Amino acid sequence: MVAADITPPAGAPAKARPGLPVLWDARATDLALGAAAVAGVLGLWEALSRTGVLDTQVFPAASTVLVELWRLLGTGVFWGDLWATLSSALTGLALVVLIGTVAAMLIGLIRFVENSTWVVVEFLKPIPPIALIPLGLLLWGPSPTMKVTLITFGALWPFLTQMVYGIRQTNNVALDMASSYRLGWWLTTTRIVVPTLLPYALTGLRISASIAVIVSVVTELIGGAEGIGQTIAVAQINNALPTMYAYILTAGLLGVGINLVFQALEKPLLFWHPSQRGDTN
Repeated sequence: MVAADITPPAGAPAKARPGLPVLWDARATDLALGAAAVAGVLGLWEALSRTGVLDTQVFPAASTVLVELWRLLGTGVFWGDLWATLSSALTGLALVVLIGTVAAMLIGLIRFVENSTWVVVEFLKPIPPIALIPLGLLLWGPSPTMKVTLITFGALWPFLTQMVYGIRQTNNVALDMASSYRLGWWLTTTRIVVPTLLPYALTGLRISASIAVIVSVVTELIGGAEGIGQTIAVAQINNALPTMYAYILTAGLLGVGINLVFQALEKPLLFWHPSQRGDTN
């Protein structure tokens, strides 16, 4: 091989080295754009409230809400409400992983189980967990058990669907080769099944995490269980609008934070995946 074989043509752009810098630049840009959009919305909200376009009896100024949120950060009640919502969401999410993994393995690997359960699964998937709040209140009252049960029901389906799809994408040729070489269950699982399944599982888990937060807040708001949702309802009844909007903002930030955490987890867990290396081919 001569030098001309490896020297790029004159004037050709240098090929960017895939890896963290490219990925980081893209994510930093997305984060900056997201922050700018939030700042723009808050600025527009403030301007419309201050100029009287928005009725301050219904929409207090954004600065008033932010000041109230800052005040709430120094109270124990706020952190207690936040923990009640977050702990229920995380508990439900843990049950989703446990139930969803076992169910996906059975459905994805055993044809008889798939054929005998698909009608039940397709029947349950469209049912919104909010519709089950009356039943949950009847069985458990406005308790953490009621919240966790409805969270698990609502957040299960995206994770289960992604897991089943990931299992079906496993390379059968690779599995046959592993069997021929007698690699054993552990090596087959860690070297073939998990690398194929993990991207689908993490995607499903991220979607389910957002749903878990939503269902947690809604069950508190409608069902009266302790947490952010209950405080929003009480603040609305008492016409404490800055407090109500501050807690609504907190619920939104909680959902965004959980989503960012799961996105950050994908980087070390999927370091080998093209999406995390910045590969475009």
